[in-house]
Amino acid sequence: MKYLHHSTFNQCRREGALRTKGASCNILHVGIVIVLMHVPFAGPAQAAAELKEGPASRATPSSTDASLTKPPVAQPLDPNTPSNPTTPDAPALEPFDPNAPPRATIPIGPNLFFGGYVSLDGESNRNYSLSSHLGKADSILTTNLAPAFAYEPNQYLQLYLNPILEIPVTVEKTEDTSKRTELNMNLAFLTLKNVVPGAKLQVGRQRFIDSRRWLFNENMDAIRLGYQYESFSVEVSASQLNLVQRNVLRREAEEDEERLLNYYAYADYKFGKNKKSHVGIFALYQDQQRLGTAQPIYVGLQLGGRLFGDLKYWLQTAVVRGTDDAKTIRGEAIDVGLTQRFGGSWQPSITVGYAYGTGDRNPDDNVDRSFRQTGFQGNSDKFNGVARFKYYGEVLDPRLTNLMVFTGGVGIQPFEKTSFDVVYHYYLQDHASTRLRGSDFTIGPTGLSKHVGSEVDFIAGYQGIPNLQTKFVLGYFLPGNAFADTSRDGAFLASILFRYNFY
Repeated sequence: MKYLHHSTFNQCRREGALRTKGASCNILHVGIVIVLMHVPFAGPAQAAAELKEGPASRATPSSTDASLTKPPVAQPLDPNTPSNPTTPDAPALEPFDPNAPPRATIPIGPNLFFGGYVSLDGESNRNYSLSSHLGKADSILTTNLAPAFAYEPNQYLQLYLNPILEIPVTVEKTEDTSKRTELNMNLAFLTLKNVVPGAKLQVGRQRFIDSRRWLFNENMDAIRLGYQYESFSVEVSASQLNLVQRNVLRREAEEDEERLLNYYAYADYKFGKNKKSHVGIFALYQDQQRLGTAQPIYVGLQLGGRLFGDLKYWLQTAVVRGTDDAKTIRGEAIDVGLTQRFGGSWQPSITVGYAYGTGDRNPDDNVDRSFRQTGFQGNSDKFNGVARFKYYGEVLDPRLTNLMVFTGGVGIQPFEKTSFDVVYHYYLQDHASTRLRGSDFTIGPTGLSKHVGSEVDFIAGYQGIPNLQTKFVLGYFLPGNAFADTSRDGAFLASILFRYNFY
């Protein structure tokens, strides 16, 4: 199974992630050392924090929330997402997120709590070369054991740890590559709270996400400060991927690992009935050194909520400026959509969406007009079901660069905690190119046509059994005229995931 944190890391490695400058890196090192003084071992990560107060014995630990503030970029905007569940026995239903940190609510000592999950996931992808050799496939089964520990000695401090043991088994493979057992430090952070009402400081490996995972879906070593007053919230952070080694079983560090230093700020305001709508603005500056001198600057807007009745909407847009070696960056992107839910026992719904990221018509001049995503995105959300999925396509899974994505979907919920979605995508390049960013296909387009192809995905989610979450995905991609005549056979993906939570 391809994990998001692995996929985003690999994409960063292919396209050049950023490396920390000495002075900024030292600042982060100081923050991480604070955590390591409390942690026998440390590794890469994920985390988040709730601004609402509540003892660890009764509330979801801060790591289950995406951000220090409510509902910042890191906070999923969804009425089903629990912001601060009051009891571990009756958590609110939330969309199945396979990367969500586990709760730690079981008392095991003075001010010490335990929880976690065990999961089994498998993925099989076939014909990613788009050739006539349909038998070529990569199939992997992975067992994960993820305990979580929360220590809250007083009302001001909380320490949260979440290591993950990953045991992969390769069933089929097209190349001579083997997956090894890993013990990763997924989350390790210290939270300082209640000193100033409404404010929190978090240091260590934390989870960065936004509502649609358009900017972030990654665990990074960071210093993050958040503040909330009524419906308004704001956060600022400095972060870097794998400042502290992720895999504690690996003796040597990754020599070829790129570094991205991220300076991020976000402000959000909730409004409307029951505060189910929000508007947010963000700014992100990334600094790259090891593989180049790219310094992109993102400024954008995020909107989401209900227009009226059962009609939900989302809109996110951004511009990226800055420099990349000798080139000037001038890219723009927008992603907008509507989901209409109808009445009835099965709660049918219809979704339409459109996403566009600019391309570069003339790659030989000194201006790069391509939009680029952050390198830490996940591009996953739900429409009206109980399971998140990749809304640009499970098989193609592209970055929103030089691309237009037309999306239509239908879904039903025959039972309260069961959903089925069928989603269709149609892809066009902004400018015909031989490069298709983000995709795992082993062959690229010819650059002679804009028509990349189309895809149909089926997603089933089930949470009817207490503490058990299940997701099943089928996807088929049909290549378009952008690919050579000898590469017109479709690609197929199937995945399944079971996750049992104990808390």
